Amino acid sequence: MSRGAGTLSEVARHCAVSASTVSRVLNNSGKGRFSVSPKVRDRILSTARNLNYRPSIAARNLTVSKTKLVAVLGIAGINSDRVGPIEEAVNALGAVLDKAGYEICISMLSKWHGPFAPPPLRVDGVIAVGPQCLADLAALERSDIPYVSLNGVTGERGSSVSPDDERGTLLALKHLCSLGHRKIAYLDHCNADACHPSVLERRKAYFDAAGELGFSVPALNLPMLPSATAWDSYYEPFVRRAIVEQKMTAVLAYSHHGALGLLRAAHDLGLSVPKDFSLVCFNNEPVVRLSVPSITSIDVPSVRMGQLAAEILLRDLTLPEDREPGEPIRVRVEESLIVRESSAPPPES
Repeated sequence: MSRGAGTLSEVARHCAVSASTVSRVLNNSGKGRFSVSPKVRDRILSTARNLNYRPSIAARNLTVSKTKLVAVLGIAGINSDRVGPIEEAVNALGAVLDKAGYEICISMLSKWHGPFAPPPLRVDGVIAVGPQCLADLAALERSDIPYVSLNGVTGERGSSVSPDDERGTLLALKHLCSLGHRKIAYLDHCNADACHPSVLERRKAYFDAAGELGFSVPALNLPMLPSATAWDSYYEPFVRRAIVEQKMTAVLAYSHHGALGLLRAAHDLGLSVPKDFSLVCFNNEPVVRLSVPSITSIDVPSVRMGQLAAEILLRDLTLPEDREPGEPIRVRVEESLIVRESSAPPPES
């Protein structure tokens, strides 16, 4: 038997049957669409396993009306220190699609193609991860491919699943106000050109809540960082300006990465949380439970978001071919507050 990946012709030769019979058995095994003896079927399946046969996706794309492929577009990269809700959501949607019998192909962001351009292979559907503007979705909108936007904007044709960041921001700020805080700073996304919906929604909700809840907002006047610049240089000036100079008693951070950066900067300046200021962040990632102190956080329901995105896409993928897709579905998933050690009443004057 071959040690490499066997071909369909090799399987046919070993079983003394035609290549078309092998193809029909491997593509329709157990579905009863044509007549072949159980003995021949078993011999073909066993030989294919022994030869390590793998079907050609490109060839299959040419011969079937449904490819059973879903493309996940918009992933920037896989970095161990940047895993967050989006990666968790993609993992969850992958599990749902896998259970339904679909394969997933992931296309990384590249300068050679648009961020959400349909992939070269034919696919049945697309999950668009975090699109920031409608122009990015133009190619998908022109295609007839069903798609779901996960935690991003969506066009007229697309469905969407996103977190309710306005509610999450308000939950965090109400928690801090309930502890007695009236001077609350916000560690925003530090890159000047950041325009993801979560950046804009959380920022607006913070300033709206200041008027509603009656807390003071500091005038930090810190220059934003150029695009794609690491945030490390921003944390120490932020702590100096907000906590040391303007005496803010609490901080809400846009992300768990920012919260961890603030913890380190505070430590280096001889400050501690929550003794000198309380800290709350978005993204209830495992690392915020393991930090010292553990960080109060807004839980973005990433797993549920991924599951919903897959379920909505499957709705369109499983329609009979003579039926048009249903109306786009737009879902907002509620966030929740997880209270830990980093939030406490404000320090005494």
